Amino acid sequence: MTLSKPRIFSNKLTLTLAVILMCYALLRVIALFQHQTVTLPGDYFSYHQKEVRYLCKGEGAPYVFFETGFGSDSEQTWSAIVDKLPSNITACYYDRLGHGGSDDVPRTFTTDDKAKLQEALIQHVAGDNPVILVAASYGGIIARRTIARAKLNLAALILLDSAHENQHAVMRGKLDPIPDFVKYWHYVDPIIGISDIKNIFKHYDSPIAQRLDQYYSSLSYAYVLSTYRNEKGFYTPLEEFNYDFGQLKMLVLSHDKEAYANNPRFSVVVDDWEEMQKSIAELSANSEHIVVKGATHNIPGDAPEVVIDKITETASMVVQPRQTQKL
Repeated sequence: MTLSKPRIFSNKLTLTLAVILMCYALLRVIALFQHQTVTLPGDYFSYHQKEVRYLCKGEGAPYVFFETGFGSDSEQTWSAIVDKLPSNITACYYDRLGHGGSDDVPRTFTTDDKAKLQEALIQHVAGDNPVILVAASYGGIIARRTIARAKLNLAALILLDSAHENQHAVMRGKLDPIPDFVKYWHYVDPIIGISDIKNIFKHYDSPIAQRLDQYYSSLSYAYVLSTYRNEKGFYTPLEEFNYDFGQLKMLVLSHDKEAYANNPRFSVVVDDWEEMQKSIAELSANSEHIVVKGATHNIPGDAPEVVIDKITETASMVVQPRQTQKL
């Protein structure tokens, strides 16, 4: 009798593990069938044998070109804004490599590489037409590197709570960058499928919400995180780039500090962030720093009407001199 107890226990353990594995396998299969491939509208641009999805609406100049923040989705961020812009200008947004409908990003792809892709796409779409570049968060860093090469017919730059080249040094100990263990988890998660299984039991109010949940639990997003974590040059201070944008029309829109009054995680850095926004505005002698009342870091989502008004106003200033010249 004594010898049979371990055997019974062993059989129960084996059976329990078998049931768990069967349930896990079943849930993975259900998640696989639920994981729908979504075809996004737009056109494609080939860059170094990679396909980049972009979408433009409207006709005429100037061209308004949007750059998304880190980890954000261009469709979610810009589509509603683009739909409300005047139809007599051309407004375009795109998916960086690793996002949306574009191909996966190489893990060694740097911010400079992203800026070169941005520049090539703008030239492909806009040609010699004047361009207004609108960039949110990390997209502001990409945009500044593009502008520094001075190869575009750039009429204006609108920054929406732009990231700062030296922000992680300034905010060290208060709001640190994404740690490595997060990057590693995003490689493990798609393999074992924890998030995919959890998503089976979620109710989605829109197709885009489901698509983004699928994306953030994919290897594509893990590669995007790797480009961010692997890059050391991202932390180079602004002054070391020697940026000088001369008389370029610049609007630097930043969040309202009061929007984070009840958020201990972010309220400790709002003063540092405001100083960094001011230093970005100083890159041009023709800049304006605007605090968007009530808006968090997500200015496109919190205050789309402000973004639309500033783009429309800036576009009219770009077009007007050309019309006056013809008269």
